[in-house]
Amino acid sequence: MRFTSAIALLLLLAVPARAFDGEVFLSWDDCALDGAGTADYAAACLFDEGNSPLYCAFTLAQPIDDVVGIEVTVDLQHSQGTLPDWWRLQGKGECRDGSLLANGNFTTQDVCVDPWRDLGGGVALYYAEVQSGQARMIGNYAIRADSARTLEAGPMYYGLKLLILNQKTTLPGGCTGCTQPACLVLNRVRLLRGPNSIPSEITIEGAGPALANRATWSGGSGADCAIVPVRSRTWGQIKSLYR
Repeated sequence: MRFTSAIALLLLLAVPARAFDGEVFLSWDDCALDGAGTADYAAACLFDEGNSPLYCAFTLAQPIDDVVGIEVTVDLQHSQGTLPDWWRLQGKGECRDGSLLANGNFTTQDVCVDPWRDLGGGVALYYAEVQSGQARMIGNYAIRADSARTLEAGPMYYGLKLLILNQKTTLPGGCTGCTQPACLVLNRVRLLRGPNSIPSEITIEGAGPALANRATWSGGSGADCAIVPVRSRTWGQIKSLYR
């Protein structure tokens, strides 16, 4: 089974999540532990190659077993009333369609604990203008059931990287708005468990200390983090994307 199909199956089988004590962290370039990652990304917007990696990390207050995947929800508030073309990262006909990827490969990094060992595959979804000047990123990553993990209380875990590609940034042919500020908020981490585990998923929504679930782009000036999250999408809406 392809990993994208495995992720879709996990979504279809999911039952309402149980809230779980823990904290979520959002940062650029690495996880937030010991200052390895940064809270602000000073976007130069000078290249079409490479990407800007946004790290979604988490801690747990108690152990959890049979973990086979993760879903992260990151909401973006732009400083302008509408999203510029540069932040239209997916969608047929959008300026930067295909510019958001989900990645769970942390094998070259060791600041936080890597739960996946690059054994799975990821899918990224993007919803532009869910409200004026806002967007929602949903990233998923899944491994095989026979590789299920037991995660311990205490350590900060790498969860998922959202890779914002630099393609179509520079002129000519570039999409406008890269240098404009924005704020991003990691509002939810869902840990997906094997099909025989109850509950089938655990939700972590507590922000790390000093609002560590927030990150900014180009300083974030004029982008009010406090007005996200945007309205939630239902499981029915998400599952319809895989049919």
